[in-house]
Amino acid sequence: MEPFFHRRYLTLVDEIEQRFPVVRWRRDDLEVWPLARMELYLDMYWANADRPRPEPRPFPFRSLARIARPLRNVWRSRHDLAHFVARPKPAYAMFLGDGVSLDFVDGSWRDRFCEPLIDALEKRGSTSFLMQSGDLSRLPWYRPTFAANLVAGRGYQPNASGTIPIELPGREDVVEFLERNGVHSASLDRDHLVRTANVVAATATEFERVIRIVRPTLAFVVTYYANLGHAFLLACRRRGILSIDLQHCAQEGAHKAYGWSAVPKTGYASLPAIFWNWSQTDAAAIREWTSRLERPWHRSLHGGHTQLAPFLGNSDSSAAAWDGKFEGVGAGAIFEREILIALQPISGHRAQWEALAEQIKTAPASWRWWIRRHPASSPLQDVEYAGLLSLRMANVVLEQASLLPLPALLRHMSILVSLASGSAAEAAEFGVPAIFLLDAARGPFAGLMDKGLAEVVQVSAIAGVIARTPKVPARPPPNRAPDFNATLDELNRIAGGYRELCASRE
Repeated sequence: MEPFFHRRYLTLVDEIEQRFPVVRWRRDDLEVWPLARMELYLDMYWANADRPRPEPRPFPFRSLARIARPLRNVWRSRHDLAHFVARPKPAYAMFLGDGVSLDFVDGSWRDRFCEPLIDALEKRGSTSFLMQSGDLSRLPWYRPTFAANLVAGRGYQPNASGTIPIELPGREDVVEFLERNGVHSASLDRDHLVRTANVVAATATEFERVIRIVRPTLAFVVTYYANLGHAFLLACRRRGILSIDLQHCAQEGAHKAYGWSAVPKTGYASLPAIFWNWSQTDAAAIREWTSRLERPWHRSLHGGHTQLAPFLGNSDSSAAAWDGKFEGVGAGAIFEREILIALQPISGHRAQWEALAEQIKTAPASWRWWIRRHPASSPLQDVEYAGLLSLRMANVVLEQASLLPLPALLRHMSILVSLASGSAAEAAEFGVPAIFLLDAARGPFAGLMDKGLAEVVQVSAIAGVIARTPKVPARPPPNRAPDFNATLDELNRIAGGYRELCASRE
């Protein structure tokens, strides 16, 4: 695999946005470039992995699945009907989760980033309407949840809104530029872009139906650039609803979806109006391009990590309760090192996982290994790291490593090991250093490495690095984020002006 694929992608899109008129790629009120840009990333990702990009199922099968989806949702929710939401209802705020950023806590699945805000809103007397993407494979829910796959199904129509023309000036030049740079992107084919734009526009129309019922003041989304995010944001823009993307992973000023060299005068309708960032640094990186707009179509806001705050100090009662559960694992045994392995369901790295399993077998018995499955992983993907999941040793924790929330674990860890997991940024908040097994991590996590908070290490050298790592890392001063209530007040104030801004464009 190419070590610096991510940086190469960022360099290419930066040059494309400066040299070619991609900001004018349009289908009615939908700018097409944000969609095309993510399609390009996926093409490059799969090419870098030396694997063909997965093809969608043929339309007849998708159509049958769409027809059966309401009944399938009810069937899958039959043991969780208390949290099954059949129809939207009015609420002050609506949330669209990505169906992946979930924790299984005390027997139910809850959204890592939405749940703290929903709780804060409830304490203020404000109601929320929660939607989740995905196929309802993770039940039961912690709270009533609407299955957004119903909206997705209605948006996937044959030739959806196909009579509306699409403008792609200079597309051939962009394709030629990429080919000259050794990148073949089948997704930039005109027919593919037309289909993609039509589906997003039609799905946005379906989201508008939901928004008309909910009538929210604020609309939050996790991972805006994946799944239904673009369509949801377009619907919010059409209705003049302030949309907020909740940061869900490390950005470090080098994320594939959060830096733009060229933006239309009125912004991109399929991008969030507000970017809720974990740190002032991340917010400043986004402000570098949003500040160039004449009017505030997009802006960043330092709201802090919505899940971490209670765990960074020692005074929160909920964090203390999780400390008790952590200490109860292994009957309270004390270990010299606590090592968290963040598994990632990425194919092609079985040899590295197997080598890591062998390292664990020969490591000191005084080191405890917490092997945490990714919330998005499926049993089929477990075969990639079967050697790790089959370990049965007194100093290896499997089930509890996935049942405890990530911050509850990081409070007690000595080091984090992963292929290239964004959890390294969260670990850094606790002073926990990260080991990456992939050279490709040098691209998105260069900032952490420059700060000495992460490094790329060969599996064979892991034991030596861990041995040199302090058992208890020096925890940095907490990254003091604004109080949730103050941030929500600010968003409420911005929402009114944003509604007027959207109306003035018409």
